[in-house]
Amino acid sequence: LTVSMAAAVSQVDGFAVVPVIHAEGMGEVFSGAVGGPLSVGSLTPIRNAMTLAAKDLHSSYAGLFRQVFARGFLGGFRGGSRPVLAAVPQFTAIGPVYLVVERQSGNTGLSMLAASVVESVCTFSAQRRNAQIQYNASRATASEMLVVEPLSRLAGPGFTCHVARNFFAMMGIRLVSPHSLKVVNRMPGAQKLSEESRTIAADLSSSILAATVSMPFNHIFSWAACTPELAKMGPLDQAKASVGWLFNTYKQQGMRLLGRDLMVRISYTGTLFTLYGAIERKMKS
Repeated sequence: LTVSMAAAVSQVDGFAVVPVIHAEGMGEVFSGAVGGPLSVGSLTPIRNAMTLAAKDLHSSYAGLFRQVFARGFLGGFRGGSRPVLAAVPQFTAIGPVYLVVERQSGNTGLSMLAASVVESVCTFSAQRRNAQIQYNASRATASEMLVVEPLSRLAGPGFTCHVARNFFAMMGIRLVSPHSLKVVNRMPGAQKLSEESRTIAADLSSSILAATVSMPFNHIFSWAACTPELAKMGPLDQAKASVGWLFNTYKQQGMRLLGRDLMVRISYTGTLFTLYGAIERKMKS
């Protein structure tokens, strides 16, 4: 999401005063406020499958979705309302934050980090709650269920990995896609496709790469959201437990589990950012 912004800082009695930020390109802002929630809401079942994957080491890719839709089609969208609401500030804030920091620092990495932190502040508690609701729905008895965290608790175990996940996930359509588009344009028969079709292909391939890189961080976040024991640990012990869980899980289960988890993550992130990118371009035009 790119918003053209201009701001000046003046001095009044020795204090810096930041005036109102003037924004142009309301189509981009509107695409964040509408396109983001539409994309996030429609993909709630896949997000729920990712949550189950963090605790279920044995179900297949299809088996995860059988659990998600065990209580009917609408049951697959369980817990999705909070992430949809959180997607409004999430997708409208990422662009302006990234742009302001990039203009001030000239550092792309720092700009992405700032945008990722803002995104996590907006969405961490809602997505953690969504994960816990879906986890509880898959439990057989009340004694196995988690206490659902309040939305007012904006951070907690898994927050750092949530930020890292966002950082690498946004890398796809924002940084990699322009380079992927050059490759797509050179492929045989590419010129027979419309410009929009080539752009969608570039976004999808870039988002698949971003999904692969961000998967371990998202997996740790989902596991941490459903592992209340971590709250009693210090930050260093949480990090050790998280890395140890991830390493031991794939060491014991092998490539079958890794392939399944990558498929679930790619299904979500690849579709989310490709769909959002298409909505963004449509609204801008």
